[in-house]
Amino acid sequence: MRMRNIILCFLLLDLAIISCLMLLVSGLHYDDGPGNYFPAIRSLLIQFNIGWIITTLIFIDDMRNLKLGLSSAFNTQIKKIVVFVSIVSVAIISVKINDFSRTVFFGTVGLFILVKMMISLWVYYYYTMRDHVTPRPTVIIGNTKIGNELFRYFSKYAYLELSPIGILDDKTVPNPNNKVIGNIAEFTKLYEEQPFLDVIITLPLNEINSIEEIIFTAEKNGIRAHIIPNYYGIINRSFKVKTFGAIQMLDLRCVPLDGYTNRFWKRAFDLLFGLFLLVMLSPLLLFIAILIKLDSKGPVFYKPMRLGINGVPFKVFKFRSMYNDDDSAGGTRSTVLNDSRITKLGKYLRKYNLDELPQLLNVINNEMSLVGPRPHRLHLNMTLKQKMNSYMVRHWVKPGITGWAQVNGWRGPTENKLQYRARTLHDLWYLENWNFWIDIYIIILTVFGKKTNKNAF
Repeated sequence: MRMRNIILCFLLLDLAIISCLMLLVSGLHYDDGPGNYFPAIRSLLIQFNIGWIITTLIFIDDMRNLKLGLSSAFNTQIKKIVVFVSIVSVAIISVKINDFSRTVFFGTVGLFILVKMMISLWVYYYYTMRDHVTPRPTVIIGNTKIGNELFRYFSKYAYLELSPIGILDDKTVPNPNNKVIGNIAEFTKLYEEQPFLDVIITLPLNEINSIEEIIFTAEKNGIRAHIIPNYYGIINRSFKVKTFGAIQMLDLRCVPLDGYTNRFWKRAFDLLFGLFLLVMLSPLLLFIAILIKLDSKGPVFYKPMRLGINGVPFKVFKFRSMYNDDDSAGGTRSTVLNDSRITKLGKYLRKYNLDELPQLLNVINNEMSLVGPRPHRLHLNMTLKQKMNSYMVRHWVKPGITGWAQVNGWRGPTENKLQYRARTLHDLWYLENWNFWIDIYIIILTVFGKKTNKNAF
C-alpha cells in the first residue's frame, strides 16, 4: 500500500475515533437521546475534525516513518495533540461557540489522547513483534559516513532484521575504538569463520571494480548483497533522491521550502500577517504619502523592476525617496553615502526602512514574502551572477521585505568581494536552513536589531 494511502487511512480512522468519542462522552453527559443533544455538539464536532485535518497536514512528514521507536512515536503524538488543542481552542474563540459543554470538550480530548497513545503502542509493537525474526548477521563494507550511520541504525533498531557484526575497510586499521574488524580482502575468510547472511556495500560509486568483486564473492557464497548509493564522495551539499519508476534522480542543494507543506504555511503566515500589518500601518502609510507629495515633485511610489522567484520579473512598490530616480527597468546607479538624489524626507525613510513598507502589497500579491533574500536591481543581478556561481540560487524562493543578510548588517553597497560574498552566503544559509521560527527571529531583529540599519542610506 502506498504511503499516502496509509496516511489517508490513518486520518480517516482518527476522524472516526474523534466523532465516536465525542458522541460517547455526550451520551454520558446529556440525559436525553442523540437526536436532542447532537445539535448542541455539532459545531464542536466540526471544529474537532477540521482541527485534526490541519494538524495531520502539519505533521505529515512525521507520519511517513511508522518505525520511529516508542519514545519518538509518543513524542510525536504529544506534539500533535498540543497543536490540535491549540487550533481547536482558537477556532472556538474565533467562531464564538459559547453553548458547548466543557465536559464534552475535555472528555473527548482526554479519551482521544489515550486512544492515540494506545494506537502508537500497537503500531510500535506491530512492527517490533510481527516483523521480528531471527536477526540476520550482516557485514558492512566501507568505513564511510553512511557505513557508520548504518551500523548505528541497525544496532539500535534490532527489529529491522539486519544485525551488523562489523565493518570491513581497507583504509582504516581495526582497533577497540572503531567497528572495523578487517579489510575487504578478508571477506571470504570472515565468512568462513563467522558466517553472515547479508552484506551492505557503502563504498563511493567511483570504486566500481571493488563493488563488482564484492558482489561476485557474496553471491558465490549465497550472501545477499545490498548497495547503498554513496554520493557523498562526489557531492558536498545537501541532496534528495527521487524515484521515477525504476529511475533514480538526485535533486542537488535541496532546501526546506521545496516541500509543499513548508511553502503552504509560509504563504499563510505572509498573507495573514501581511494583511494585519497593512491594516494597522495604513494611517502611517497615508501620512508618509502626504509628506512625500509635500516634500518634492513626483509620484508617491517608485516601482522598479526586480527578479522574483524563478527569475520572473515583477514591479516592487517603494515610497519614492529621491528627486530623480533611475529608470525603473534598467537603472544601474547604486545609492552612495550622502547621495544628492535623495530628498530630505527620503533620508529618514531609507534610514528606518520606511520606504520598503509598500512592499506589503507585493507580499499580498504573492510576488514577495515578508522574509527572504532582498531583490536586487536587474543590472546588479547580472553583475553578481558573473562573480559568484551560486548567486542565482537565491531566486529559488520569493524575495523578502527583510532578510537574514540585512539583519546581520549586509546591506547597501556590493562594491568589494567581501560585501557581495557575505550577502550572498547569508541568503544561501537562509535558504538551506529555513524554518518558521527563523522567519519570526528575523522579523524581530528587523525591528529591534542593532545591525539592521547599518549601511542604510
